[in-house]
Amino acid sequence: MAPRAPSLPHRVAALLDKRPIKIGLALCIIVSLLPLPRVESALRPAFLLIFSLELALRFLALKRPREEIRRFEWFFLVVDLLALLSFLPFEQMGDGRYVAPLLSLRLARLLLLLRFARELAADVYSIVTRREQLQQFALVTVAVWSLAFGAAVVLDHLAVRYDYTGSGLDADADFFDRVWWAFRQLESPDNLVGTIKVPAPIAVLSLGLTIVGVFVVSFIIGIGSNIVDQVVRAERRRPVDYHQHSLVIGPVHDAEMLVREFARLYERNRMLRSAFRPAEILQWLRGRGARPRRHALPRMALLGTTEAPPGYLYEPMMRWVMYREGDGSDPDALGRVSAASAKRAILLSRADAGPDADAVTTMTLASFRAQNADAQVFVEVVESENSALVMAIGGPHTFPLDMPRFLGLFLCQHLVTPGVEALYTDLMTADGSEFYTHLFVEPGEAEAIEALGDAGGFVSFERLARAAYEERGVLLTGVFLGEEAPRRTRGLVPVANLEQWLNPLRDPEEDSGAWKLGARAGKIPTKLLRGIIGVTATYAPLRKYGRDLVMGRGVAPLGREHTSPRPEVHTWAEDTQMARGLLSRVLVVGYSAALPSMVRELARFMPGVSATLVLGERGDERLPLAARLASLGLGLGRDAPPPGREGVTMPLEHGGQVTVYTHRGQDLASFAVACAKKGGPVGAVIFLSEPDAVDRDARTTMRLLRFVGALERGELARGERLHVLAEFASVQKGEHARRLVDAKRCGFASADRLRLSLVSTDRIKNYFMVHSAFVPGVTALYDEILGEYGQEIVRLEPGALAAVAKGSARFDELREALAPRQVIPIAIELRSADAKENEPLEVLLNPPRDRVFDLSEIVALYALAESRDLEEPELRAVRDRPPAFRRAGLPSDAGVA
Repeated sequence: MAPRAPSLPHRVAALLDKRPIKIGLALCIIVSLLPLPRVESALRPAFLLIFSLELALRFLALKRPREEIRRFEWFFLVVDLLALLSFLPFEQMGDGRYVAPLLSLRLARLLLLLRFARELAADVYSIVTRREQLQQFALVTVAVWSLAFGAAVVLDHLAVRYDYTGSGLDADADFFDRVWWAFRQLESPDNLVGTIKVPAPIAVLSLGLTIVGVFVVSFIIGIGSNIVDQVVRAERRRPVDYHQHSLVIGPVHDAEMLVREFARLYERNRMLRSAFRPAEILQWLRGRGARPRRHALPRMALLGTTEAPPGYLYEPMMRWVMYREGDGSDPDALGRVSAASAKRAILLSRADAGPDADAVTTMTLASFRAQNADAQVFVEVVESENSALVMAIGGPHTFPLDMPRFLGLFLCQHLVTPGVEALYTDLMTADGSEFYTHLFVEPGEAEAIEALGDAGGFVSFERLARAAYEERGVLLTGVFLGEEAPRRTRGLVPVANLEQWLNPLRDPEEDSGAWKLGARAGKIPTKLLRGIIGVTATYAPLRKYGRDLVMGRGVAPLGREHTSPRPEVHTWAEDTQMARGLLSRVLVVGYSAALPSMVRELARFMPGVSATLVLGERGDERLPLAARLASLGLGLGRDAPPPGREGVTMPLEHGGQVTVYTHRGQDLASFAVACAKKGGPVGAVIFLSEPDAVDRDARTTMRLLRFVGALERGELARGERLHVLAEFASVQKGEHARRLVDAKRCGFASADRLRLSLVSTDRIKNYFMVHSAFVPGVTALYDEILGEYGQEIVRLEPGALAAVAKGSARFDELREALAPRQVIPIAIELRSADAKENEPLEVLLNPPRDRVFDLSEIVALYALAESRDLEEPELRAVRDRPPAFRRAGLPSDAGVA
C-alpha cells in the first residue's frame, strides 16, 4: 500500500525544521541584535515581514496531532510573538518611561536563538540533572566550600593579619572576606601568594589550598568530559535528519570499500548537484526539454552494531555520511536512521552469523518494510535458494543480490574471456567508465521520443549509437522498452516493468519480453522506447544525450547508417576472431562461496571441461568439510567420507567431469600439484581466497608461490599456455607476487604464454552492490552479461590478415565496421611498438573520440556480442549436442586462447 501523503501542518513543520531555514532565521535574529541603529531601522520592515510569516507558519504547524508536538513548542510560539512585537517602533510612542520596558522585549530574540539548539540544550539538561551527576556536583561543591570555611576559621582564630581584600593591611576584613580569600586559592593557581615572605599560616594555607584546588579542578574537568561524552552519545541516539537518502544496514565497519565507492560515485557526478544549469533551464522555459532536476548530495546513513562509528567516516569525503548504532531488525534503531524516509537501502550480510546470515538479513528486511514499503532495497544473499524468499518478504522494489552466484559467474568470465580482468578493473570501479542508464519518465518525454520514429514507428539503432558517440562521447549499448513509462518513487526510477534489450544490433532472445514487444535487429520501436543504456565516465553525458533525444536531436542524419568504413579498417574488422579460454582441464585450489556456481558455469560455458577440485580438511573455514562438499551439488552427501587422496569423479550437467580431492595437511598447493599429475595437461589454475584464514591474501600468495615453484621444477604437465587466476581480498597485497612469476623459468616460450590474473572479489562485490543501487537496472544488465545466455563481453583478436594490416582507425570506424557482425565494441587493448615484453597492455574503455589507433598496435577488442554467433563450428557443434552425446572432454592440448 502506498504511503499516505503528509498533511499541510506536517509539511510546514518539516519546512521550518530544514537546516537552511533555521540558519537563515538565526542570521536575521543576530543582525537585528547588533548595536547598529541604522541597519536595524533600515531592515525593520523586512524583519517584521519575515518573522510575521514565521509566526503564522509555526501556528499552522501546531495543528499536528498532540503527540507529535515537541516540548516547549507553545512556549516558543509565545516568545515568537514577543520578539515580533519588539520590532514595532516603540521609541516613537512618546514618554521614555513607558517605552523602555517595551524595548526590553528585544531580549526575547535571544530566547529564539535557544530554539535552534533546543535538542542540544535538552540533552545537556537531562544529563546534568541525573542523580549521579548531581551527587558529583554536590560533592565538589561541599568539599570546596568546606575547605574554604575551614581555612577561614583557622585564620580567624589565629588572628593572622594579612591583606585579604587587596586593599591593604589597614582594611577591615571580616570572616566572609577570609572565606572568599580561601576560595580564590582553591579556584585558580594564579591566586597563590606571590612571595614566601608572608605569615607562615598564610603561606601554608595558600599552598595547600592551591594544591587541593588543582585536584578539584581536575575532578571537575573529568566530570565535564564525562558530560560531553554523554552529550555526544545522546547525539548519536538522535534520529538522522535526512530525507530521500541512502541507507546501509549491517556490518558497516567492514564495508569501507562499499561506502567509499558510493561517495566516489557521487563525487564523480557532482555536477548534477547544481540546481542552476542555464542551458537546461532555457530549454525548459522554451518547452524543448524536461524540467531541470537537482540531484541530491551524497547523504548516507549507516546502521551498525557497535557504539563507535567506523574510522573511515572521519575522512573529508565522508562528511555527508552519518552513523547510528542499533540492530537492523529493531524499529527504534531504524527510526534513528530515518528508515521511513530513505529512498534506497543496502542490507549487508553478517559474516559472523554463519548459516543464519540470510535469516538475520531477512528479519532486517521485514522490519524495514514495516516502516518503508516503496524504497528500493538491495539485499545481499549468501545462499542462492533464499533469493525467492527475500523477494516474497520484501515485495516490489526488492532486489536480492545473490553474491555467491555473481562471484562464481565473475570468476568464470575471467577463464572464458582471456584478459578481461583489466577491463573489469575499469568497468567495475569508480576510476574509469561504467554502465549507466537513463529513463524517460518526465511528462511529455515519451511523446517526444515517439516522434523520432519513421513512418513505421522505428528508428535505427546505428543512427542512435553514432550520434551518441559523436555528440556526447557515449557508447550506446542497449535500450529499455515498455508499454508505459515508469513513474518516480521517492526520487528513483523503477525498472521492474521494463524490458532490457542489450545490443539491439541483434534480435533479442525469442520469447523474451523485448521479442514479444516487437523488437527486431537494428530497429527500435520509438513508441515503446523508455530508456537507454550506455558506457560513459559519468552519468552526465548519457543524461545530456537523453535530453537531446527528447528535444528531437540525438539521431544521426539519414543516409549515413550504411556508410562503409575504409577498406583496410573493414578488412581488419572482418578478420577478427573471438578468443575463448578453451580449457580441457581446470585445477581449483581452495574453497570459497563462489566455487559451486563457478563449477556449474564452467560446465555451461566450456562443454566437456574436466575440473579438478582440491579442498582442505582443516577446520579453519566457516563451513565444515561435509557442508562444503554438499554445497557443490555433485551428489557428495554430508554423511559420505571425504574423498581424500583417491578422489571422487562425478559427471557434470553439461558434459565433462569433475574430480574432488581433499587434503588434511597444511600444504594444499603441493597436494594439488600431485593430484593434477593424474590427468593430462592443465590449462588453468584457480586459487580461491578462503574467507576464514587469519590472513586470506597471505595464504593465497603462499599457495601461488608454491605452485609456481612446482612449475619451475617441471613437476606439472601443462599445455602451451597456462592461465593462473588468484582471488585476493586486496589485489595490491598480491601484486608483489607477480614479479616472482617468470614464464620462461616455468618452461614457457614467451611471457604471454603464462597469464597471471589477480582478482579482488571483495572489491567487485562491494562495487556491484553500490552500482546496483546507484544505476537503475544494472543488476539485470550484469546478470545477462555474466550469464550463459544473452549478450556477453567477448574478446576479439586480429587474425592472420588483420595482424599484418597497415593503416589507422578511430574507434567509431571500428564500431561501424563490426556492426554487420552484430557486435558492439566497448574497449580496445593496445601494445605500443616500443613496449617491453613484460609491460602490461593498455586497455581503454570508451576511448576518446578524436584518438587515432594504429591497426598494428591493436591487440584485441572487447565487445558486447552473443558468443554463440562467434564460436568456432567445432565448439558450437559440441554445445548444441544433447548432454548424453557430448564428449567427455576437449583435446588435451587445448589451452588459453
